[in-house]
Formats: sequence, structure tokens, C-alpha cells
Amino acid sequence: MHRHENSSHAEKTIRTGHSGILWYINYIPFKYEDMEEFSKMRHKITRLVFSYSIILILLFSVGGFAVGSEIQIPEFAYENFRLDNGLEVFVFEDDRIPLVELSIFYKIGAIDEEEGLSGIAHFLEHVMFLGTEALPKGQLDEVIKSVGGQNNAMTSYDFTYYYSQVPSSKLELVMALEADRMVNLKFDPEEIEREREVIRQERRSGIENNVVSVGLEMLLAQAFPGSSLNHLVVGWMEDINRITVEDLKRYYDTYYVPNNAVLVVAGDVDVEEVKGLTEKYFGHLERGEIKRPEFVVAPQEAEIEEIYELYTNVPITLMLYKIPPGNHPDSLAIEILLDILINNESSRVTQELQNKESLILETGAVINSIRVPGFALVYYVPTSEEILAETREAFDREVARIINDGIEQEEFQAVKKAVEKGLILMQRDIENMAFTIGLSQLSYNDPDLYRTQLVDLNRLTEAEIIAIAGKYFTPENRAVGHIVPVEE
Repeated sequence: MHRHENSSHAEKTIRTGHSGILWYINYIPFKYEDMEEFSKMRHKITRLVFSYSIILILLFSVGGFAVGSEIQIPEFAYENFRLDNGLEVFVFEDDRIPLVELSIFYKIGAIDEEEGLSGIAHFLEHVMFLGTEALPKGQLDEVIKSVGGQNNAMTSYDFTYYYSQVPSSKLELVMALEADRMVNLKFDPEEIEREREVIRQERRSGIENNVVSVGLEMLLAQAFPGSSLNHLVVGWMEDINRITVEDLKRYYDTYYVPNNAVLVVAGDVDVEEVKGLTEKYFGHLERGEIKRPEFVVAPQEAEIEEIYELYTNVPITLMLYKIPPGNHPDSLAIEILLDILINNESSRVTQELQNKESLILETGAVINSIRVPGFALVYYVPTSEEILAETREAFDREVARIINDGIEQEEFQAVKKAVEKGLILMQRDIENMAFTIGLSQLSYNDPDLYRTQLVDLNRLTEAEIIAIAGKYFTPENRAVGHIVPVEE
């Protein structure tokens, strides 16, 4: 085990909240004007496919639903078509409110970045708001606001996402705006330099002034050497400084093309109108030739364990377990295992390590479920630095109990019960379903992935959950980072 110091780190306290830790793993929001808007954006992108769009809702749900019966797969109506240039379009009609949300996903994220250009996907997201030949900087936001709408964007490991919500009578306006910046983006060197400083400050405030983010970034670098998973989405500061206007333009020309995008329209719209407007504004745009860097992850043969000295008042342990892509049949079982092991009030780790043995103050877990092999993050907050080894051994003991002794039927059925409630809630939210289906198409060419996973859920057995624990949650498949206070 190696000990790393970071004495220049300025943060003197930490917040150990679950949501704060998880937010910086996957997503970098571009802008938000108030906490209400930030909350809306964050809720929208909490996760992409069934496993997160449902399970994060259900983890905090209580109530009576029938257990033991087969979960019914919801039918969710939508229309989809493809333009000759490869643009995929999905339409969700909902006339309850005279609003429409237009979203566009681009298949570019942190995993598509070349070595030395970490953060370029996020940088390019910023540039998308710096104006086009037809619309100067700042005017896109002003136009959207002037009609009573709102817009935002975000970057993840495997996609970039833009959305606008406007009165349904203004659908053509937002369609024209998105088509314009798909091909006519301006690359003004002076504006880009100003935006570079904005991104630097975003990194300083969001990463470098947060000990959890610093520790996670260091652990990613050691867990995924030579891989595009070895950094957070915002990128390393030296790469942010290195990225040139030419680099940005090359990535834009490569990835911001119709055949690398999915357009989603949801709300008070008519399918035929959407078809006509899409053809009018996007139909003439040319396809692109997309060449992605090869995604690689070096094989791991032994556990990685590190200690990071940072300015924190309490220790925090982070554990990264390597897992398969988000559409792999094991992904759902991994989610349910983490629920049984960690992610609710009655979970094994919470009950034993926190409530009974008082070894930890808090715990949580999430999977980074993406279109390539990703990772599951487990974290807990030990009560003192002196018990780091004891706490890790206690955690491993709970995993071993599942592998050796199995799980109770009540535990397993409780998860299914929660999923059933989550399904009922999910069907009421057309925007979340539109997001889930659109992103599943982008990532896996499978808009109905959520249905496949529900079929898998109905067939899932306790024995399969136990097998998943032994397959992925082993010391030789993980990297452990202990964040500890700096030694004075």
C-alpha cells in the first residue's frame, strides 16, 4: 500500500453526502442559474437506462405493493424514424401540458478522448454556447428565455446532451437552433480562451476543492492506467491548458454529425409535424466519418490499495470494482446486489458495520454504467483512521457472507417490490422515459433495453445474485483508495 500526500490541497472540511460524492463521477453540468434549475437538471440525468432511472427512485420509496407476482413490463408509446443522413429521431406525444422538450444526444464523452486531451468533450460542450455564424454568443440562451423556455447541457463519460424546453408552439424555433449549431459553430480563439478559464475555475471549485473528488481522480488514474477511464469528465488541468482551437474543431467535425446523434422530442407535438421539421432543418446535413480512439483497460491481477493524505476531518474509503458494459446481462444483478449489500437502510453493510459495530458513519454505492466496461464505486466513512484495515475486512466479510451463506428471500423480494413501485412512478414521467429510451438507442442501438432488463429481472434468482458477488466483488478486481487527514 502506498501513501500519497497532497499538501497543496486547500479544502479543510468535507461533506460526505452520498449525492455529492456520486455527482462528480459521471456528469459535468454546463450552467445553472439557481438551485432549483440545478436540481431539475440533476434529476433528469440521474441515470440513463432502467437500472438507474428506476432504482434510484425506488431506494427512497416505501409503501405497499404486491410482492411475489411477476413484474409487468410497461408499454410506453413512441414513434421513431431515421433520416437518410443517419439522424435517429424519437417522438413522445403528451398533450397534457402545452410544452415540448427537444433533446439531442451526441455519442461523444470522456471515453472518446485521445491521450493528452482529457476534458475535450466537456470543453466542446462549453463551446457549443459560444455562438454560430448566424447567432452571436449568448443569443441562444436569450432567444430560449424570450419565449418562456429553458435550456441546459451536460457531458458524461459516454455522451453529451443538450435540451431545451419551450411552449409547444415554438418547436420549430428550437429545431432550427439545434440544427444551426450542429454545423455552424464559431471557434473564436479569444472567446475560447475566456471559456478555458471558466473551465479551469470549474475544475478548481468542483474537483480540487473537494477531497472526495481529488481522491477519486487519483484512484481512477491508478485503477485504469492508459485508459480513457483514468480521469473525471472535466479532465486533467494540464490537458485543459493544452487543448487547442484546432483540437476542438477536429472533435466537433468528427462527432457533431447527424449519424452520431439521437434527437428526442417529447410533449404536446404531432408526429407528422416533427417529421416535417426534422427533415427541413436536419435533412440536408451531411453524414460524417466517425473514428473513435480504441478503448482499452489493462488487465488487473492483484488488488490495488493506496492512501491519499488530503485536508479532511474524517477518513473516507473509496473502492472501484471493474464491471461490464451497461447492457450486459450482469448489470441488473450488480445493481440489485449493491442494493442488498449497501444501498438502503436495511442493507447488510449499513446494518452490520454502521448500526451494530459502529465502524462507519455512512456508506453508499453506484455503478458507472456506460457503453464500455465501467466500474462500480463503493464508499464508506470509517469512524477513525486507525480502523481502516478492520473496516475493509468487515466489508469483505459481508460480501463473503453473501457468497457463502446466500441471501434471504425477504431481501431479494424487497428489491423486486421496490422495482415494482419504481415502474409505476416511471410511467408517469414522459421526460425521464424519453431520456432513457433515447440514450439507450445512442449507447446500445437498443431503445427498448429497459424492457429486456425487466424480462431479466423477472427471471433473476437468488443464486444468480450470489454468483455476481463472487464474480465481480473480489479484492483482485478492485482498487481501494483511503482518503486520510494530512499528517501534521
